[in-house]
Amino acid sequence: MAERQKLTILSSTVFRATLLAVVLSYFAVGCYWMQVTYRWSLSIIEELAMYQRIIKEPWWLILFYSSELGGSVGIVFRFIASIFALYSAIIFLKEGEKALPKIKSKAAAAILFEGLYYMTYIPTVILGFAYTIAASQKLWYFEPTPPWIITFMIAGVSCLMMVAVVMPCLLKLRATIAKGNAKEVAKWGSITGLSYLFATFWLNYSIAWAMTLVYWPERAQPGIEIIYRPHNTISFTITVIGLLLISLAGLKTLMPAIKGRIQEVNLRRLGAIMLAVGAYFIIQLLIYYSIGGYYSEPTTWMELSSPFHNPDFWCLSFILPGLYLTAKR
Repeated sequence: MAERQKLTILSSTVFRATLLAVVLSYFAVGCYWMQVTYRWSLSIIEELAMYQRIIKEPWWLILFYSSELGGSVGIVFRFIASIFALYSAIIFLKEGEKALPKIKSKAAAAILFEGLYYMTYIPTVILGFAYTIAASQKLWYFEPTPPWIITFMIAGVSCLMMVAVVMPCLLKLRATIAKGNAKEVAKWGSITGLSYLFATFWLNYSIAWAMTLVYWPERAQPGIEIIYRPHNTISFTITVIGLLLISLAGLKTLMPAIKGRIQEVNLRRLGAIMLAVGAYFIIQLLIYYSIGGYYSEPTTWMELSSPFHNPDFWCLSFILPGLYLTAKR
C-alpha cells in the first residue's frame, strides 16, 4: 500500500510541478547571487591597493581575499548546480519516472557542484579561526570591526560544521546516485537532508542568533536584552527551538529510509516537515520587512537572515511540495 502510494506521488504531475517550483527558486536565488558576487569580486580586485594599505599584514590580506573570492567561486559552483538541477526538474516534470535514468547523471552533477559550493567555505573557516590573532593585532576586518568571538563562531565554527558535515554527505550522495541503487539513494538523500536541517539551518542560524546577543553597540547590539523585543523573541524562538524540533522530527521521519525501509517513510509527516521549513523562512521574511529591514536594526542576525544576504531563502518554496504531501490521502 505504502509503495503504491509513493509510485502514485512520483507519477503525479502536480507533485512534480511543486518540485520544479523548488528548483526554480534555487535557480532564481543563484542568478541573484551571481550578479551580486560579480560586482563584489570585481570591486575588491580593482581595490587591491586600498586593501593592501588598510590591512597591512600580508598573511591577513591573503586570508581575506581567499575567503571573499573563495565565496565568489562557491556562488559560481552553486549556480552551475542550479542549471543541472533545473534541467533535471524540467525533464522529470515532462516525462515522470521514465525520465529518471536520463537525468541521473545531471542530478549527480548538481549534487557535486553543491558539494563544491560548501568546499569553498574552507578559506572562510581558516579566516574565522585566525581572526583571534588578527583581532589581537587590531587588524582591519570590515567596518565596524566585529568582536573576535562573532567572527570566530560564525566564520570559524559554523562554517566548519557545514564543511565537515554537509559537504561529505553531498559527495557521498552524488556517488550513490551515479551507481543508481534506489535504497542507497534514499538513505544518503535522507542523511544529506538531515545534514542541512541540523548543520546549515539549526546550528548555523542558532550560532548567528547567539552572536547577536554579544554586546556590539556599533551594530545596534546592546546585549541579551535585544531578545526582549517581540519580533526578536519570535525569531530567536523559532530558530533555536523551532528548527531543532523540525530537525528531530526529520530524523524520526527519515530513519526508516536510512535503515533501508523506504516503504515505511510517512509521506504526510515528511510533507509537514517540508511545510515547516518553508514556513520558517516565510516567517523570518515577514519579520524582516515588518520592522523595516536591516537598516532599522543592523545586527548580526538581521544581516545574516536578510533575503539579500542569506543564500538559503530559496527554501521557502518547500512549502509547496509540503502542502501537497500533507494534503495527499
